Amino acid sequence: MRSRSGALVGALAVSTLATGVVQIAVPLEMRQLHATPTQTGVALAMFGFGMFAFEWVWGALADRFGYKVPLIASGVLYGIAIVILARAGSVAEIAVAYFASAGMMVAAGPLGRSFIGTTLPARLRATGLALISAMWVFSSAIGSGAGGQLIERLPITNVLLMAAFLPFVSAALLAVVFRGYRETRGIWRDEDEPRAAAVGSPDFVRVLVVTALIVLLLEIGAGGEGALLPLLVTNHLRLSAADAGLSLFLLGIFTGLLLIPGGAAADRFGRRRVMVAGAVISAAGFGAYVLAGSFPVIVAGTALRALGAAMVWPAATAWISEAAPHRRHALVMGLYGEFENFGVTLGPVIGGLVWSAYGIQAAFIAYAIASLATAVVAAVAVAGRPAAAKILTREVSDDRQPDRV
Repeated sequence: MRSRSGALVGALAVSTLATGVVQIAVPLEMRQLHATPTQTGVALAMFGFGMFAFEWVWGALADRFGYKVPLIASGVLYGIAIVILARAGSVAEIAVAYFASAGMMVAAGPLGRSFIGTTLPARLRATGLALISAMWVFSSAIGSGAGGQLIERLPITNVLLMAAFLPFVSAALLAVVFRGYRETRGIWRDEDEPRAAAVGSPDFVRVLVVTALIVLLLEIGAGGEGALLPLLVTNHLRLSAADAGLSLFLLGIFTGLLLIPGGAAADRFGRRRVMVAGAVISAAGFGAYVLAGSFPVIVAGTALRALGAAMVWPAATAWISEAAPHRRHALVMGLYGEFENFGVTLGPVIGGLVWSAYGIQAAFIAYAIASLATAVVAAVAVAGRPAAAKILTREVSDDRQPDRV
């Protein structure tokens, strides 16, 4: 993709490698410090809390100052936070540094999505949003794999210091990507451009409500799956920890490979159709987990879940991006990410409660119901592109403002 959007994805991929290294290094560091399970759980939870605390903030900053300055600043601050994390010598210091690093890292989510959502033409928007999601999946996986190999040979502190260099590289690349770029949305819009809806308008509130419903329902299943699928493999099927790890690995690889085709399908066949179909397929994947009596059935379930997620996420993100007012576009994408964070947290809690009452397979039945509910919400609330979005969305075509580096 020879465009500024494609270059942005490439630049962010560098810092995402560091995220993968951090995510494998911190649990291993906690083990070396002989932290208790409670201490480990609290420290690792700081990653989610950091994203929850800062994601909307980065969106608000981008709406006020544009994309360039917050993205570059977040890369520099992320590198500094990883250096502090590398130097941390106690559980409390690691928890605080992990919180800070997650808060700086998360800027790439709302700002990257918002930039792509406001610069790419509609025929490429879902594909572009799928591309950035696939990048996060693959780069993080590669970073974790490389980090694990390096930690086998080097002290964790040294590995983290090496990873801290990557966000600085990403910040430098972003400075090149945005060279000569001029903001044209929101407060920077041309005088002849239509004004965006006010934050308190009914259209804006409707977007947030629909966003909350779709994302929460989706992430309840996704978050619960990440927490309970390994336990289904080990506790219910009596398979090894290696098989449990393989199930999550296959889920990630399948999802990463299918995201871009899923985005292209949303661009071609429409957001609502692809969202509804993807949610139903996702529910079928959870059904496979419920019926699984062997590992091949688990693999089939991961394939169905990956296909469903790869269809729903680009379509949902593109629809929300198109419906959001440009003046507060980055903030809306930040809130979108906050709903994701809350759903990821809520999923394991719901699954754990259902598991304790009815068994672990019942937890996946609950996740299947959530996926079917997602299909219903999408069918009812995403009835094509809203009329308001036709006014709020400024389509960027090749002959108006080409997205070229």
